[in-house]
Amino acid sequence: MKNYSLSNHLHSDPDSIQPNHSDPNILNCMMDFQKLAQYQIKLAQIMRNYHQFHNCLILCDRAMFSLAKAVYVHRNQIILSSINLSITDVLRLIHTDAEPSLDMVLFMGTVHYLISAEDNAHNKPMKLEEVDRLLFRTDHILICLSRRIVADPAERYQSIFKENQSMK
Repeated sequence: MKNYSLSNHLHSDPDSIQPNHSDPNILNCMMDFQKLAQYQIKLAQIMRNYHQFHNCLILCDRAMFSLAKAVYVHRNQIILSSINLSITDVLRLIHTDAEPSLDMVLFMGTVHYLISAEDNAHNKPMKLEEVDRLLFRTDHILICLSRRIVADPAERYQSIFKENQSMK
């Protein structure tokens, strides 16, 4: 596999790139990242149920970045051995003229900051209501990102709140 620079691909116009899912490797890579995000958010919900709020926060961050990687693969039609996206890369990737998603990127950046902050943000207590809002917003972002890469609703990310509407 070739090694590509992220910056070259993130500046391209996302509306001009026609998805080509004829390459099964591209499709499989994209779907693997989406499946990983699905597992991570389900595990985040389990952590919430066991009051492991910091672990829930970490898993929400990982789920959003996993689906951002799927968007990257979809947009650029390349597979990288590893994709390390910075929050700046995510901004360029997710914020488009067709879908200005600055609020989505700000939320992702905030969650990412909270888990990587050196001031031990995980020692600050979180309330259940805050964690529920975090899960709900993360779930919404995953739904939005999945719509960008998968046309068939049956193959998209499946909301964790469909079965349990009481969490809203």
